Amino acid sequence: MGFQLPGPTKGKVDHLIATYGAERLLHPPAAFHDIPESKALICVVDTVTYETASFCFSAAEMALLNDSSDFRPRTWLMMDRTTAEELSKYRTAHAERRKEAGAKPHK
Repeated sequence: MGFQLPGPTKGKVDHLIATYGAERLLHPPAAFHDIPESKALICVVDTVTYETASFCFSAAEMALLNDSSDFRPRTWLMMDRTTAEELSKYRTAHAERRKEAGAKPHK
């Protein structure tokens, strides 16, 4: 399951740049470990009717979003990691999963 950043259904790239200081990239980094720790890679996919902005939180997620068999246009952005985690609810989702995993069943 991916983590999406909110925003308008169209114009998401411009919104993320203007509102959160994201920077447009010509292409994604060659490898996930090339992303600075303080930064987050965002992939905006244009599905024609709407755009989705996904937080690339792992190498596997980056590979899924950079699938060459998917014909939909993509725009790659780099932005502050803390901001991306907050917008996408990435940390909240992981904290909830840890709570659930640590919860013991009642007897």
